[in-house]
Formats: sequence, structure tokens, C-alpha cells
Amino acid sequence: MHGRPDGDRARAALDQLPDVRVAVGSTAQGVDGFRSSHLDALTTQQMLTRLTSPSRLAFHHEVELVALLTADPEGADRFVKRTLGELETAPPEITETLRVFIAEQCNATRAAARLFTHRNTLLRHLARADQLLPRPLAQHTVEVGTALKVLQWRGHP
Repeated sequence: MHGRPDGDRARAALDQLPDVRVAVGSTAQGVDGFRSSHLDALTTQQMLTRLTSPSRLAFHHEVELVALLTADPEGADRFVKRTLGELETAPPEITETLRVFIAEQCNATRAAARLFTHRNTLLRHLARADQLLPRPLAQHTVEVGTALKVLQWRGHP
């Protein structure tokens, strides 16, 4: 791939090639840009392998933070367990609700719309998630969002 590939089109193309996995590096100009893009793609590939991720396509910009965090797998495991507590093993609808809520900048209305669920259902899931967290979400939203990203790339539902 070259330039800035469209993620949706690339994923659709991969549907035709079930045994192919793709790691895409950053976009930059010139020989130095090619080199850094190649290194970013290798970092992405190594992270997907390290996490035994089921994802077949990953862009470096999507995984850069998780790749840095999981370079030390034991440290990443401790971070996830310490940050999420019982939420780590919660039902997928709870973790997905929280992941989307954080991605929507903690806006319940937008998160409910994105999840195609009623706002009250979303609020119930968020309340349950907050009960499972070792500390309230409001005290460490960035850390929780990062830990949920690690779970997501590991293939946790």
C-alpha cells in the first residue's frame, strides 16, 4: 500500500483473502519516511503477534500507544489488571459500552447512538463498569481507556 489507504476499503479487500494479515506503518515522504514507515509497520506486526490478536488489519496510528505499552508484556498485564480490576473479565457488553463511552469523550448520548442502544441501558452498563473498577472512572479515564485498548487488540470481546 502507498499513501494513506482507506481502512474500510482495505478491510473489505481482506475479506477476499482470508489468510492475509496486514500491518500498515505511518505515512511519510522520501527515503527516511519509507524507512520509518517500514519500522512502524514492523512494530505493528510484532504487537499483533505478541498479543495473538485476531485482527487481520492494523494501522500504526491505531496501535502505537498499545504497542509501546505492551513492549513489556508482564508490565502490560500488571497495568491492565491493576487498572481494570474485575472489569477485565466483565461481560463484553459492559467493556464495549465503556470503550465506546470513552471514545465518544464520555458523552452518553453519542455513545448510546453509536452503540444503537437506549441511553438508560448505556447508563446501567456504565454504572456496572464503575462498580467493577478498582477506582472510579472519573479518577482515571485515560488509564482505563488505554487498558481497554490493550484488551481490544488482544481480541477480548
